[in-house]
Amino acid sequence: MANADLAALPAGERNVLRLIAARLLCAVGEPYCYAETTLTTICAGEEFTAKGKVVLSEGWKAVERKMLGELLGKQKEPAVLPDVQEQSRCSVSGAELKEGQTSPPKHFTEDLLLHAMETASADSMPEGVERQGIGTPATRAATIEKLVQKGFLERKGTKKTKVLLPTDKGKALITVMPEEIQSPEMTADWETKLLQIERGEMEPSEFMTEINTMITELVKNTEMKKGANALMKNKIIGICPNCGANVVEREKGWFCENRECRFVLWKDNAFLKRLGKRMDAHVADKLLRDGRVRLKDCKSAKGKTYNAIVLLSCEADGRSRFSLEFEGGC
Repeated sequence: MANADLAALPAGERNVLRLIAARLLCAVGEPYCYAETTLTTICAGEEFTAKGKVVLSEGWKAVERKMLGELLGKQKEPAVLPDVQEQSRCSVSGAELKEGQTSPPKHFTEDLLLHAMETASADSMPEGVERQGIGTPATRAATIEKLVQKGFLERKGTKKTKVLLPTDKGKALITVMPEEIQSPEMTADWETKLLQIERGEMEPSEFMTEINTMITELVKNTEMKKGANALMKNKIIGICPNCGANVVEREKGWFCENRECRFVLWKDNAFLKRLGKRMDAHVADKLLRDGRVRLKDCKSAKGKTYNAIVLLSCEADGRSRFSLEFEGGC
């Protein structure tokens, strides 16, 4: 290793190797010690706080800065507060009024939502519970996927960054769902009681009686809320090219509302699968509106990629039929 020519490695591999070496040295390095000060001042009856740090010993941070300085970029230095005594007086050196707008919270990506599920109400759960947060590591990702499949969530964004957004159906579900079921505090309460059962401090039958009572009360006392009908309706996305009736989204595809018509755009579409594509809401909308949709980077049987236009038509009995139109007339 000492004689290895690290400069001969590609830049990406070299940086990964440096990260591994730096993290190992940081893990066995001296502690990073600092003193944190919180300064609370009162002016005109209003309370203001400020925080500052003074580094006492750099420890492993010195190794990190030396080995990964350019990779970490310019790091913000912690603020240093003046040395003041308790109950001492201070004056306002200046004040200004700024007008602006707050930014809305960022949408969840899948990773952020998984982390939020893991930490939800974790501080309310006692030590020793089998799990914390919502779900388990094995079920959280599956829960998100189920919500997408059932039409409560949808993925939007670029290939690099996709966010999870609630659909109209998802918003309606949150509107009508009782507060007790929405709150992760319920999970924390149940985990606490399951731990009590494990320790012999509570009878399982008592726990189940509480759950039965809660469900009975919710069913009897929860009133129909505005927006509940949205859960019962299917979203109209276009007009049937065969009979002119509305096309609505259901769990497995987009169906014509006319029961005698056989038109449907299946989400598990075999024709698009052969192209390495899938039938999503955007593709279905374009096909119904324009009768065609342009698809980029389709895959041939030999693994080559190409762009093409998928054309939609109908069989005599109303079933959908697809054909390809290659760009450039090929």
